[in-house]
Amino acid sequence: MLKSSNPKVLFIEPFYGGSHKVLIDTLTACLVDYTLVTLPAKKWHWRSRCGALMLYEQIPFVNSESVLFCSSVLNLTELLGLRPDLQSLKKVVYFHENQLIYPVREIKERDIQYSYNQIITCLSADVVLFNSNFNKVSFLDNLKKIIKILPDCRPKELKSKIEAKCKVLYFPVEYPEISVNDKPSEILHIVWPHRWEFDKGPEDFFKVLFNLKDENIPFQVSILGESFTDNPPIFSTAKEYLKEEIINFGYIDSKKSYYNILSSAHVVVSTAKHEFFGVSM
Repeated sequence: MLKSSNPKVLFIEPFYGGSHKVLIDTLTACLVDYTLVTLPAKKWHWRSRCGALMLYEQIPFVNSESVLFCSSVLNLTELLGLRPDLQSLKKVVYFHENQLIYPVREIKERDIQYSYNQIITCLSADVVLFNSNFNKVSFLDNLKKIIKILPDCRPKELKSKIEAKCKVLYFPVEYPEISVNDKPSEILHIVWPHRWEFDKGPEDFFKVLFNLKDENIPFQVSILGESFTDNPPIFSTAKEYLKEEIINFGYIDSKKSYYNILSSAHVVVSTAKHEFFGVSM
């Protein structure tokens, strides 16, 4: 935890990694007085369900004039119940994604708990920010579909209450100076720079690469992006089957090295089932 004695902004992030970390680090680089309370970026489902309980004792008491900034991973309503002293702060929530239309791994009845968390978080917030208009519109337009699942006592005017708080604030992307590779490899270099999760469509991507290899078409590939505890099995299969073609496999810690890899590539591919913003592209 980074703590200021009298912070202007209280940042709370139960999933401090990836784009969530980049956003907060970009914002805090412009601030002097702030307090940052985070949890490591792992076990997303536990963070979403229990983040308020995990964090509420770690959060210091702050001036009532401070701004509370969190992502939609946090159930803000639960946190305010556990910490009523935070209710007087101006509460800003940032949506990197929304669970109302997030792709599900299996075709079965959708667990609406994550959608419910985000809906009540919006009701508790003063300002609701989305990283794209698509993210905002898809959230608002699907509220009715989620609420219809309730057996009775459905809230009224929910969309209008939340929409009045909504704004679009694009994700901040900083581009460093990148030198162009004047002599790229003659062999096709393909980059796939996404989270190692099913919604990014890795099976579709590797299926194409397997076909290229089977047809003896020469290529090189860099598989970048963050991986987590439970990766789709296709990654271990691809690592073995494409061992002669893979030149980078895994997350690149150094930004300089990451951009060097991009500059050496001929093509960058997205096979994502959908994107709320798509910062990697």
